[in-house]
Amino acid sequence: MPDKSIRDLLFTDFDGASVEDPDKVILDALDDPRYQQRVAPLERFLEEESNPPYDRFLACCALASWAEPVGFQAIVEAARAGTEAAWFGALIDRRYSVDETFTYLGEAMRVSKNFVGEKSTEQDRLAALRALIGIADRFYFDWHLAGAIDGSTAAAVNADVAATVRRGIAALTNGERPHFDLGGQLAGLVVSLATADESTAVQLGYELARIDSTPSTLIRLAAIASPGSTPDSRSFGEYLSTIGDERVRAAIAET
Repeated sequence: MPDKSIRDLLFTDFDGASVEDPDKVILDALDDPRYQQRVAPLERFLEEESNPPYDRFLACCALASWAEPVGFQAIVEAARAGTEAAWFGALIDRRYSVDETFTYLGEAMRVSKNFVGEKSTEQDRLAALRALIGIADRFYFDWHLAGAIDGSTAAAVNADVAATVRRGIAALTNGERPHFDLGGQLAGLVVSLATADESTAVQLGYELARIDSTPSTLIRLAAIASPGSTPDSRSFGEYLSTIGDERVRAAIAET
């Protein structure tokens, strides 16, 4: 029997109806254990290099979202390959006209938080998360990668996050401007540090705000004041209020 196509696996729901968005199938797995019947076929599909790159990318997103080791390993390999990843450029962000595949891999890491416990693949997920964090100063993730860093992983990846943010700040300081909002992306990562290392988050927040005071960056940094209970975090919130506009001050007030 021939292997199933990507349309069979991700554009057909668990009741056999066609769907336009594979995300529906991926997210339906949160409440439908029948997704497990598609894991092995998707693994075979992903590993077959003759399959279309975009379809293999979708298989990777599904497997990683479902916390499968094969999906996590594919993410590690894609991060290592960077622009040479098989599916790099298969999706282009409409706003910035840059590759968006890493953004979706970051989102898959966020969804995988719901499956990783039952699969006992925490270490695989951590390796994939670190791999993506390691390139977040060069590739577009928007907020999705920061959203994948939760209480169970923040302490384990805080050094990785801090190193990436410092490289990004250095790039901005040197006048490098990628074709996406690097400052805002770094701000999201800084905020993810706050629960595990508030002092470092505040320090990096000051450094980033001094080099990039755009509203998108400052509004994201405002979230540091939310989990923070120290005088330093409150002082940082006051600092943001003085250098930001009314949108930034509104974000501070909401925290």
